[in-house]
Amino acid sequence: MSSQLPAALESPLVVASNRGPVSFQRNDEGALVGERGSGGLVTALAGVLFESDATWLAAAMTDGDHEVAASGRPIDVEPAGRAAFVDVPKERYDGYYNGVSNRVLWQLHHYLFDLSYLPTWDLESRQIWDDYREVNRLFAHALEHHGDREPVYLVQDYQLSMVPGMLRELRPDARIAHFTHTPFAAPAYMRVLPGPFREDLLRGMLGADVLGFQAEQWAENFLLSARDSLPDVRVDMRRRRVHVDDRTVLVRTYPVSLDPGPLRATGRSAEVKALRRSISSWRGDTKLLLRVDRLELSKNVLRGFQAYESFLHDRPDWHGRVRFLALLPRSRSEIPEYQLYAQRCREAVDSINAKFGTPGWEPVEMRTDENYAQAVAAYGLYDALLVNPIFDGMNLVAMEGPLVNKRHGALILSRNAGAFARLGRHAIPVNPFDVAETATAIAEALEMPEDERVRRARGMGRAVLARNPVRWLTSQLRDLDVAAGVTSQSSQELQESGWAFHEEIGGA
Repeated sequence: MSSQLPAALESPLVVASNRGPVSFQRNDEGALVGERGSGGLVTALAGVLFESDATWLAAAMTDGDHEVAASGRPIDVEPAGRAAFVDVPKERYDGYYNGVSNRVLWQLHHYLFDLSYLPTWDLESRQIWDDYREVNRLFAHALEHHGDREPVYLVQDYQLSMVPGMLRELRPDARIAHFTHTPFAAPAYMRVLPGPFREDLLRGMLGADVLGFQAEQWAENFLLSARDSLPDVRVDMRRRRVHVDDRTVLVRTYPVSLDPGPLRATGRSAEVKALRRSISSWRGDTKLLLRVDRLELSKNVLRGFQAYESFLHDRPDWHGRVRFLALLPRSRSEIPEYQLYAQRCREAVDSINAKFGTPGWEPVEMRTDENYAQAVAAYGLYDALLVNPIFDGMNLVAMEGPLVNKRHGALILSRNAGAFARLGRHAIPVNPFDVAETATAIAEALEMPEDERVRRARGMGRAVLARNPVRWLTSQLRDLDVAAGVTSQSSQELQESGWAFHEEIGGA
């Protein structure tokens, strides 16, 4: 790669993800109006990327998005940066997103398949895999179209796993990073995929110069899978590198954090203050157990309700003294497995309330409306926060809650959450499959002495604030320079300042 390239930190950025930070509609006056997107990826990254010289490509969702895509030009987004869209045919998008991304790759990386009968690979599976490949190809060509200023390409997440390899074919000298926000399945579980599917994913990702993951375990799983499935590549486990063709790919961990500024500003808004009063009135003089999650299979919502039921059964002294508020916006509700899961969660809530409730006390309330302000209001009030995913990449809820909470609330945290490496020593750890242990953890959280709550809450706050989205971004840019052999004054200063996360923990 040319040593005449500017440092990555000095270069324009072109970002790609399935959903973008903004979508567009025409208002009553006929003007295109942008509305900020939602979701963990946008929450974590939009602020830092849109303070930069960045163009963000996403699949067109709305009529306004399709208009922007048809124009072939990006549209300016406040406070800085530009948004552009990839026009994906509807029939292709369904196979790529609902078929492969949601029902294959999400299930795979979160270990959600019931292997006694799912998956079964058939002709339909191969058709939706063709859809996935084609949409990744459309993204690669769209990225290549925005490559006139020698940018750095930042490709996001499992939906776009093939994009780096396809983009590499179009632009052999491109500087490409791919970041996976989810877990990455272990080699034995990856072998659930047919060999050609597995090879498509791994080779596609290896088109990047730098591959980023949330945690060391996920990075190691990728390296082991590449070694297991691709005999023509050389994997260096100790140095976290893969040698493929005539290139070296760096495999690193860059844990995503969050910018506390916007979160705390939301917490100070009039809307959140009003919602906080409403939740306080609903809670009364009881303790508040809270969970904030998408109503999604990997979040382990049902076992959380089962643990609360077990807690109430074993601890009748808590009847009437605690309420469980579960804020669970629906997710992927067009998929049958998610419809059934949502139904079972609702049935669990109804069962708990019927079994233990009294005229003056409803033990649990489940709300499924999409309301971020309500979540932030509830963050400020909880006495215990339950975060018990089966597996996840990081988990922003586990970090958002402690930053907003005013009651030194305790955190009950799954050992399989990506955030556990950062927050586990300050949390009450649980095996997400152990309902009895989780029930005991609920009791411990609600009964924890005040001095212990204060100590843990302060530790969590420090741990969350120790890293930020700027570090997440600049660490990757610095490693792209390492991969490309590019040096400059700014990249040298970046290296000396210790921004690169893997240096801080003694990796590389």
